[in-house]
Amino acid sequence: MRFSIVGAGAIGCLFGARLMMASHEVTLVHRDPIVVRALKKNGIRLQDLDGTLTKVRVAIRKGPTRLPGTEVLIVAVKAYDTRAVAASYRGMIHPETIVVSLQNGLGNVETLRSGFRNEILAASTTEGALSLGQGYVVHTGRGVTLIGDARGASSDASSRVKMAFDRAGLKAETRSNIHGVLWTKAIVNAAINPLSSLTRLSNGAIIKNRGIRDIAHSAMNEGISVSHAMHIKLVGDPRKLWQRILSSTRANKSSMLQDIERGKMSEIRQLNGAILSYGRKTRVKTPVNGILTKLVLGLEESSKTTKSKVLSGFPVRTNR
Repeated sequence: MRFSIVGAGAIGCLFGARLMMASHEVTLVHRDPIVVRALKKNGIRLQDLDGTLTKVRVAIRKGPTRLPGTEVLIVAVKAYDTRAVAASYRGMIHPETIVVSLQNGLGNVETLRSGFRNEILAASTTEGALSLGQGYVVHTGRGVTLIGDARGASSDASSRVKMAFDRAGLKAETRSNIHGVLWTKAIVNAAINPLSSLTRLSNGAIIKNRGIRDIAHSAMNEGISVSHAMHIKLVGDPRKLWQRILSSTRANKSSMLQDIERGKMSEIRQLNGAILSYGRKTRVKTPVNGILTKLVLGLEESSKTTKSKVLSGFPVRTNR
């Protein structure tokens, strides 16, 4: 199959490299010319679980750009960039191209549907990936990618994408209730990402800290209550999935913590912020998710200020 992947971050590079190694045609698209130049020069450097480093040459283009011949367009950008993708790529792909949201957070499918008339699939993955630089990705943990039609219908496209992922060594399964999958994953991420960002704790350390565990469970219970009010049938118990993900990725840093450390915007608005917003609409109280949202937004502001001072040459003072 011919894939185009918008977003050359950790997940985009992991899936791009794996699909390329399985003899699929892959084109990566990224808006940052520095990233594009680095990937053109060095390709994707993929470090596997056993430490093996493989260099994978893959086509890379600066976006937005027309993508003729693309059978599957994977959107792997941060959730806050989804609206820009939907607007920028409208009319740039063939009507028969399958669009797959491979993203965290809530609302991505609805945003993509507003921009494309194509068939929209949603995918949720527990594959672990850590970026060590432009095009350098470490596969930190094997997981499973759940795929489904955003309309809830039985989809031949979902089966085709699943087979391609399986062939690339990325275990995949199809689900009819993909919205339930996305909500379950969002509730779990809302109880991992902000807590790891605020405490700087690894996934394994979060499990061991009783106080943090209590906050996490409170955040998840609020998310579960909101999903019930939204008439969303969750796929699995978020609390059990939370435990399983943290146990299998003990040494990992969450993607949100990685963003905060780099002074980048986080996906807090599409996780805890979304639960908070839906809670207001359904009159379900979500105080813990509200506090976590405000704290991480403050952390973003602090990180950006620090990064700005460093780049401008001003000294960054610390309290002693």
